[in-house]
Parts: sequence; structure tokens; C-alpha cells
Amino acid sequence: MPNIDWSQLKTAEQIADDERRARVPAQISRAQGRAILGLRGLTPGVEAYIAQITGQEEAMWADLAWNHTTSWNRYGSPFLTKAAAALGLTENMLDEMFIAGQQITI
Repeated sequence: MPNIDWSQLKTAEQIADDERRARVPAQISRAQGRAILGLRGLTPGVEAYIAQITGQEEAMWADLAWNHTTSWNRYGSPFLTKAAAALGLTENMLDEMFIAGQQITI
């Protein structure tokens, strides 16, 4: 009889979550990101978030991310994390936006 490690079993929800995350690109182009934000009506919210930044260094990083990078990373981006929180976006919403953004051809 096989030795089953029951702690490694996942719920159907966890499996669905894993499958969704496997489809999430690690990176999309800035143009794709800005396009999906525009299509979802979120551009004004991002611009308002950037405008309220008072720290000079944080404002510089936000400007670089918003206006000058060639790509946006889904994970590990301080700007993305802070802007998403300011807009009330969940991790699932961000994942779906990256999936949708990857489909955009410019």
C-alpha cells in the first residue's frame, strides 16, 4: 500500500488557483500594461496615485515604472504592488490583468 502524505493534498480551489497562476506571465510590456489599464478604466486611478506621491525618490521610481520601462514584472515590483493596493486590486485581479495584457498586440 502506498504511503500517502495527506498534508500535500490540495483542495479543488487550490488546484484551480495553481492552474490560473501557471497561466500568468511573469512580465508584459509597458504598452500592454497601460493598454489593459486603459481598457479597464484604471488609468486615471494610477495617475492619481502617482500624483499623490510626496517622496522624491519614490516619485522618481514611479515615473520610471510608469513612463520609461520597457516591461512590467508581475512579481517583485514595488511600484506595481503599491499602485495595485492604492487601486484596491487583488492578487487575482492583477493575475487576470497580466493574462489579458499578454494577449494584446500593439
